[in-house]
Amino acid sequence: MSEELLEPHPEDLAEALRAFGYDLPTALADLVDNSIAAGASTVKIEYSSDPDDAWLAVVDDGRGMDVAELRSAMRFAKDPGQERSFGDLGRFGLGLKTASLSQVRRLTVLSRGQVDTFAGMTWDLDHIRQCRKWMAIAEPDPEALKIAQLLEFDHRGTLVIWRKADKLGVGPAMSRRVIEAGRQLSLLFHRFMESGRLNLQVGQRALRPMDPYLRGNPLTQDRGYEDLQHDGCRVRVNPVVLPHPTRLTRQESELASGPGGLLARQGFYVYRGGRLVTAGGWLGLAGLHNTQHTRLARIAVEIPPEADLAWKVDVRKSTVRPPAPLAGRLAELAEDVRVRSQRVFTHRGTPRPSSPDMAAVKPVWEQVRRLGRDEFAISREHPLIADALASPSASLIEGILKMIEATLPVDLINSNHATSLSSPEHTDSGYRDDVDDILQAFRAMLAGLPDDRDRRASLAEALADAEPFSRYPGLIREILDADSAEEQ
Repeated sequence: MSEELLEPHPEDLAEALRAFGYDLPTALADLVDNSIAAGASTVKIEYSSDPDDAWLAVVDDGRGMDVAELRSAMRFAKDPGQERSFGDLGRFGLGLKTASLSQVRRLTVLSRGQVDTFAGMTWDLDHIRQCRKWMAIAEPDPEALKIAQLLEFDHRGTLVIWRKADKLGVGPAMSRRVIEAGRQLSLLFHRFMESGRLNLQVGQRALRPMDPYLRGNPLTQDRGYEDLQHDGCRVRVNPVVLPHPTRLTRQESELASGPGGLLARQGFYVYRGGRLVTAGGWLGLAGLHNTQHTRLARIAVEIPPEADLAWKVDVRKSTVRPPAPLAGRLAELAEDVRVRSQRVFTHRGTPRPSSPDMAAVKPVWEQVRRLGRDEFAISREHPLIADALASPSASLIEGILKMIEATLPVDLINSNHATSLSSPEHTDSGYRDDVDDILQAFRAMLAGLPDDRDRRASLAEALADAEPFSRYPGLIREILDADSAEEQ
């Protein structure tokens, strides 16, 4: 057998390793993983966005490393099947290096295994290109030591420093990216922070855990836990349905939405060793996709780190795929929670049926008989219309009303109505508008009402009694109450 040794060029492979697809939050999360594995209780992310001296540092109070341990940590790759100690969130031995070098060209790690020991090592892509060998710099440079002094790194733990920020950016752009990454880290590590195991800081600001299930809201539907078994590992599944968006405070809405909003964040939340790996999505399960009415559905899935290979956890620890034997049950649980999410919207958005109370509804349109034919006119007695006609612009508004009446496409409306009646999708549910669109329209009209409190309250009540808002009295009343509270 003829053989030929084809070693990759170090400078080319080093550049290629930057293209693993990390963004800043996932890159920083890999570093935080290492700190947690080292027993750290506090992790601080500090940075300088100065265009002439930009850097980012992650410092922890973990066990730290001696020279031999640091050399091993800085070596690229290890056997992913190797047994690891409890709490070790690593797998491939690439995270520290590939995550860091995806954002910058120079990675320095300083560590103290004991207070009186100190180890430092640097990977510099430009140095590798110059040497054309995997040559790490074995001693900390003066600039790295200056940053360590600035951050008062004189205790046991590890300090990771990023420099030559060609992809991380500098100035205000860098600051915005780091702050936004901190928000994502609040979600990825929310369980560690909720339990008090981790104090995570960005600059001088301590991050607060972002609970994606809003368990503090009494209207959250927690469907309980179900344990699945695969290949000797227990997988715990917990379906949850969030409350209707109108029942959320502004803070709860921000917590539940996260980057991408409610629509993008529905689906499975997979945890690996307590750390959130994927936040939303349907794991590629057949027939499941994002819809407006399933956006309240969330399913927490907990897998142990030893299940990485079965769940196809990638190097970045940001995507997973469930084992085939579990896919069927996971799909069933997903369908159940999706149906329950739809029911929340159906229940909250069901139009009020006709009743004697509907006599109080003030119609905007009136049917009149003119020259032997039925026509439609806008009621000048409706409180909102009457208020507008009492303004100095009454003549202009009257002209606009007459133009709307004269151009109302009655024949087209009748034709479309007849078509919808013959359609197999037709139902007798009244207004088929999306309730969220109707509520949004109500808020928009409410914002345009005058500031005078009494007049505003009177007109708001009249607006609430008009179609189609009168069909959703509960939801409309909540908006009115919130508006009244803001006024006070």
